[in-house]
Amino acid sequence: MADESVSNKKRNKILLWVSAGFIFIALVVFLYWLIVLRFEEYTNDAYVNGNMIELTPQVPGIVTAINVDNTDFVREGQVLIELDTTDYEIAFEKRKSELGAAVRSVVQMFLKVDELEGELEQRDAELYRAEKDYQNRVNLVGLGGVSREEFEHVETRFVSAKGARKATLSALQGAWAEVYNTSIDTHPLVLQAADGVKDAYVNLRRCHILAPSSGYVAMRSAQLGEYVELSEPLLALIPLNELWVDANYKEVQLSKMRIGQTVLMTSDIYGERKKFHGKVVGINPGTGSVFSALPPQNATGNWIKIVQRVPVRVSLDPKELKEHPLWLGLSMNVTVDIHDTSGPMLASPSREKSLYQTKIYQEQEEGVEDIIRRIILENGGGNG
Repeated sequence: MADESVSNKKRNKILLWVSAGFIFIALVVFLYWLIVLRFEEYTNDAYVNGNMIELTPQVPGIVTAINVDNTDFVREGQVLIELDTTDYEIAFEKRKSELGAAVRSVVQMFLKVDELEGELEQRDAELYRAEKDYQNRVNLVGLGGVSREEFEHVETRFVSAKGARKATLSALQGAWAEVYNTSIDTHPLVLQAADGVKDAYVNLRRCHILAPSSGYVAMRSAQLGEYVELSEPLLALIPLNELWVDANYKEVQLSKMRIGQTVLMTSDIYGERKKFHGKVVGINPGTGSVFSALPPQNATGNWIKIVQRVPVRVSLDPKELKEHPLWLGLSMNVTVDIHDTSGPMLASPSREKSLYQTKIYQEQEEGVEDIIRRIILENGGGNG
């Protein structure tokens, strides 16, 4: 009996310690949940996303050079693909000739005005003399001071001089109307021809397809000798320094999620040893299913409720991306710290500055104004 009593005491003591251990573990887990876990929202339904810049030609043509391939890094403004320039060079030379012809035509218009102004002065002098002769003889003809024949000749010259002046004045007014309030540079014919030069110049420069941003080449489909049409995809550029994470959270996890909350992330490629830091920058204005190609139709008799997920955009630190690169589509494990709920759920009014910007297309006209000016000077005889 004594041995059995000792055994029971020993067993009870073990059970007590085991129970105490379970209670301690439960207490630790509860405290950890109370202090940490209840202020975190976790999901592994998250993927790296970013800008995929699809390059298409602005003019049709035959591909004559491909300067990059998939995985290559390129810088903004670098020539990626070249198209045959033959037709565009011919068009450019034609437009320059048309501008030169337009300048010469306008110069002739201004010279015509000068010529008619001089002619009008001559007509005025002739009319003055004819009118004076007429006035001197109109009173003498009745008195017999001049013969009727002589008077008629003087009268004819006077009428003819008035008609000639009127015709010259009309021609001058017509010539002046063609150049009124303009110079050679600003004449509509010259401006129209100059626009043609600009158009041909830009089309010629567009035969060199440039990178609108720095990034890595992907999805190259352009082939040497291929004829490409307008807006036909040639390749894509992916700036890997401008990435973010789209974390698809269940709708029940969003009540305390706010813009600006801090985020910790890990990726399968680096594992737990590398943690990425970010912030919530926005919550998508709809669930993923709403924006699908075929949105669900729930107005049916056999409807089954499915918990929806909403994409939450999380920023990535560019410095961390530089040290540990990520690629589009990689899986991420995302944990949002929801301690601070002072931020908004919806984004503020749109930003004033452009989020992304390139200047390569505005630079396509660089140099054309000098060409136009030179053509005007060469064909305007220094009158431009």
